[in-house]
Amino acid sequence: MRFTARLSIFISLLVFLTMILALMTSMLSVYFVGEEKMEKHWYALATTVDQALIYQSPSAYDRWLPVVMYATGVRHLTIKDEKDKTIYTHSSDNRPGFWEKFHTLSETDLELPQHPGYRLQILYVNPILSTLFSLPILLAIIAVIVFIGLIMFWWIHWLKQQFKGLLLLEERSQRILAGERDGAEISDEKEWPVNTSAAINRLLSELSNMSNERVRVDKLIRSFAAQDAQTGLNNRLFFDNQLATQLEEPNAHGVVMMIRLPELELMASEHGKDAIDDLLYTLVNMLSTFIMRHPAALLARYFDNDFSVMLPHRSLKEADAIAAQLVNAVDMLPVSSGIEKESLIHIGICLYHMGQTPEQIMDNAEQAARTAVLQGSNGWFIYDSQVTSAARGSVRWRTLLEQMLDKGGPDIYYKPAVTVKGELNHREMLLRIHDGSDELQPAEFMPLIQQFGLTERFDRLVLSKTLPLLDRWPNDTIAVSVTVDSLLKHSFQVWLRDNLLEKEKSYRKRIIFELAEADVCQYSDRLRPVIRLLHLLGCRLGIVQAGLMVVSTIYIKTMPIEVIKLHPGLVRNIDRRPENQLFVDSLISACEGTNVVVMAASVRTHLEWETLRSHGIGGGQGEFFASPVLIPTPKEKNSGKNRHY
Repeated sequence: MRFTARLSIFISLLVFLTMILALMTSMLSVYFVGEEKMEKHWYALATTVDQALIYQSPSAYDRWLPVVMYATGVRHLTIKDEKDKTIYTHSSDNRPGFWEKFHTLSETDLELPQHPGYRLQILYVNPILSTLFSLPILLAIIAVIVFIGLIMFWWIHWLKQQFKGLLLLEERSQRILAGERDGAEISDEKEWPVNTSAAINRLLSELSNMSNERVRVDKLIRSFAAQDAQTGLNNRLFFDNQLATQLEEPNAHGVVMMIRLPELELMASEHGKDAIDDLLYTLVNMLSTFIMRHPAALLARYFDNDFSVMLPHRSLKEADAIAAQLVNAVDMLPVSSGIEKESLIHIGICLYHMGQTPEQIMDNAEQAARTAVLQGSNGWFIYDSQVTSAARGSVRWRTLLEQMLDKGGPDIYYKPAVTVKGELNHREMLLRIHDGSDELQPAEFMPLIQQFGLTERFDRLVLSKTLPLLDRWPNDTIAVSVTVDSLLKHSFQVWLRDNLLEKEKSYRKRIIFELAEADVCQYSDRLRPVIRLLHLLGCRLGIVQAGLMVVSTIYIKTMPIEVIKLHPGLVRNIDRRPENQLFVDSLISACEGTNVVVMAASVRTHLEWETLRSHGIGGGQGEFFASPVLIPTPKEKNSGKNRHY
C-alpha cells in the first residue's frame, strides 16, 4: 500500500474516532445531567402530592393534578398505598402531535416520605431521550457528519496533490525494480523529493552508459573472435572453426567456394585508394546479398583478396548456379573507369564430406580458384575430387518433407543438459528425419522447411509430440526449439496459447522454448509480444547458437531469458582457442546480475569441459555426458531407479 494511502487512512480513522468519541461523550453528558435534573423535578412533584395527601382527599386531586401533569409531560400517574392498592390514578387525555408520537416514554416509582409505604408511579415523556433521538437532532447530526466527510474528502484530495510527486517517484522506482528501464531515465518535473529524483536520474544515466559500454566491449570481443575489421565479414579463424564443426556432424556434406579478387593493393597504386575501397565495398555488398539468400550459408574473408563461402548440404549444381549469378552480377556493377570488369572475380568450388580435414578442403578450394584465375576472364572452376555428392534436389526434398509431415512429423530424441554439479537441468528435444537409411540432422532439413514455407505445420507437429512428454517425466523440464517464422504468425500464436492454457501452470513452467540468438536479435521488436505472452503463461525462454553471429547482448537485459547455450563452434577445442575463451568470459560477464545460466552445447572432451568450468560455465550437454536417445515408447518404463538423465 502506498504511503499516501496509508497516511490518508490513518488520519481519516483518527478523525472518525474523534468524531464518534465527541458525539458519544456529548450525548452521555446531556443524558446524565438531564437525568439528575429530572430526579429533582420528580422529587418536588412527589413532595407536593405527599403534602396534599395530609390535607386533601384523593378525589380533590382532579382539580389541580391534571394541570400539573400536562405542564410536566406526565402521561399517566398512579398513587398506591402500603397494601399496593391504587388510591388515585389519572391518564392524560391529550392526543399527541405528529412529532410527539416519536417521543420516548420513561417510568419512575417514587416513595412518599410522609406516608411510609405509599408510592407514586409516573409514566412521562423523557425530554432528554426524546430530544437526543428526535428527528431534528438526528438530521443535525447527519449534517455535521456529512460536513466533516466533505472536509475530509477535500483534505485527502489536497494531501494527494501534495504527495503526487512522491507517488510519481514511487511508480518510477517500481518500474525500475521490475526491469522496465526504458523511459525511466527521465523524471517528471513534479517528482518529489527533488534530490532523490535527481540522484536516481544520475545513477540511471551512469548505469545506461556503463551498459552501453559493456555492450560495445562485448561486441568488440565478438568481432575480435569472429569478424574481419575492414569488411565486417567473418574472419578466417571463425570460418575454419565452423567448417571443422560441420565436418564432425554425422553425414556432413556440402560445398566450399573460394572467391578470389584481384590484387587490390596493386590496383590502388594505379587507380587510387578511394576508388579501390569503393570497389571492395561494392563487391563485399554484392557477395553478402547473394549469400543471404541461402539459409545456413557462411561468408568469410579468408585472405586479403580471398573470400570463402560454405554451403552446408548443398550440391555442385546449386553452387554452379550461384557462381554463374555472381559472375553475371559483376558485369552489372558500376565501377570506376579504367578498372577492367572482365577479370574481377574468380571462383573455385569443391565438395566436402565427413571425414575430410578443413585444411584438405581449403587446399582443394584454393587450387580450384587458382585454376579459375588461369582461365583469364571472370569465371569459376569445380575441383574434381571424386567426391560423390549426397545433396538432394528441390523436388526430392519437397517430396521427402511432405511425406514426413503426413506421417506425423520427425522422430524425437532427447539429450540431457546437466549442471556443473552433475544434476539434470533439462532434457533437450532433438529432431531427426530419415531418408531411407540416412538420418538427417536439423541443420540439413530445417533450411528447406523454411524455404518451402512449412515451418508452422512442422512446429505444430513437433510441439504436439513433445509437450505430452512432460507427463512421462513429471519432475523434469524439457527444452524444444521453435522457429521464429512460426512464432511471428498470429495463427500459430493462437494455437500455441490455447494448447498451453489447457495445462496447469506448474506444467507450463517445465517448458523451455529455445530460439536462435541471431533471430532474437533480428526480430526483437516483433518477438516481444510473443515472448511476453509465453512468460505470462509460465513458460521459460532459452537462447541457442550464441556466438554464431556478431550481435549485441542487450537482449539479455530486456528479455526474460533463463538459459543461453553456446554454439558448438565455440565449444570445439576451446581449450586451445583463447579467443573463444575470451568470448565465453564476456558472455558470462554480460549475464551478471540476472538469472541467466550459460551452458555449453556439444561438449565432447574432458579438456573442453574443464576449460568451460574454469571460466564459470553453468552447465553443458553433448557426447561427453550422454548421447542422444530416442524417446521411449509408451511400453517402456522410466523409473527413477534406472534413470539415465
